[in-house]
Amino acid sequence: MRVLLLLPLLFLSPAFAVDVEPGNWELSATTQVPGSDKPMAIQPTTRCVTPEDARDPARLLGQSGRQCEFSNRRDTGSTLSFDVACKGQVPMKGSGAVRYGKESFEGNLDLTAEGVVIGGQALVMKSRISGRRLGPCA
Repeated sequence: MRVLLLLPLLFLSPAFAVDVEPGNWELSATTQVPGSDKPMAIQPTTRCVTPEDARDPARLLGQSGRQCEFSNRRDTGSTLSFDVACKGQVPMKGSGAVRYGKESFEGNLDLTAEGVVIGGQALVMKSRISGRRLGPCA
């Protein structure tokens, strides 16, 4: 699901990476789509964030294969809010907000699939995202 693919992008965005401790991180998401009774849990993934990656997130963004752009970033030092637009087979636009600390984060991400209409309504995915530092990278 696209939400889990966006997690590393969000996690490594320049405003966010400055205050996050490098190490091995577990990233999780649940997504609610119109017409489903229960949120869909996406299998948690782990990612090693090196000190170099945290200082230069573009190194990983360039290798991700995703074409997402973040804009209107607003960082209070504990909450990052943003808009995002992704190109691809199904272009998506949306916004989110993430509360973060050195070893954890949690937030919400709302994405609308452009040109996808189901039952007369645009396809909007509402996701809850979270992450926690597990320790040093192996």
